[in-house]
Amino acid sequence: MLRLFSALFLLFGLQRISASHWSYPDRDLNEAFPNWGGICDTGKRQSPINLSKDKSLKGVFDKLKFENFNERQNGVTLVNNGHSIVLSNFSKQMEVKGGPLLDEYVVEQLHLHWWSEHTINNMRYPLEVHIVSRNKRYANVSMATNFKEGLTVIGVLYHVSNERSEAIEQIIEHLQDVKDYEKLDQPAHMKQSFVVRQLFPKLNGYITYSGSLTTPSCAEAVTWIILSETFPVTLAQVDSFKDTHYEANKVLKSNYRDIQKSYNRPVIFVDDVVGAANHMQVSVGAIIFMFIAIKFM
Repeated sequence: MLRLFSALFLLFGLQRISASHWSYPDRDLNEAFPNWGGICDTGKRQSPINLSKDKSLKGVFDKLKFENFNERQNGVTLVNNGHSIVLSNFSKQMEVKGGPLLDEYVVEQLHLHWWSEHTINNMRYPLEVHIVSRNKRYANVSMATNFKEGLTVIGVLYHVSNERSEAIEQIIEHLQDVKDYEKLDQPAHMKQSFVVRQLFPKLNGYITYSGSLTTPSCAEAVTWIILSETFPVTLAQVDSFKDTHYEANKVLKSNYRDIQKSYNRPVIFVDDVVGAANHMQVSVGAIIFMFIAIKFM
């Protein structure tokens, strides 16, 4: 019962932390991006931002580790919350640790943005998946959002290709169960097991920085880990998500936030294939990252 309550909180809470209604602009009509209020409009560590490996600091950390990401997850829940398609209620607990993270994080949910939120060298990609994890120090996501190191989000970007993404296709197969307005906020279960690691078959490096949730409340509590390698998806697969309804007779053609100002935040590129050359490099690198990040608290 406790697990079910937690899953429902995540489904209906994380993307709707703000009680007020919020929305994305209709970009086909050239609508201006709305003011979401609060720290969303005034914060100095907001996300997403434009990324560049060439303009990032070079970082060396311990190997980034993903525990149980290769496990088959049964009974995974999908929901259309009016802002995205969210997957949660994983049967086996997944954890993220290492890299720039000083604590262990447990995966709570993942969701999708059609057209990427982050850009690389000012280039926007057709799809971005966010895997949201909570610092195990805190009992729930709501509590974690109050702390700078409360959450970590792994961002996976996809490029246009003739090669279909099997993992994305598996999500698409269940869109019919949740995409209509009448099914808004009504969870559906995936009929087959789902392997989260198949969303990013390789890990050749990543870019990390301190930022925020990209939806209200825009809490500045996120250590972002954006994989530097992009993965294939077809335009037809991306278009499948654009039939998702957020109101009666209105579909969510895109759900990405505009690029935010970086305010000279440190952005660090890590070549995870090379990994840590030696313990001294890792220790010094971690200390430098902590020192720089603290300046922006």
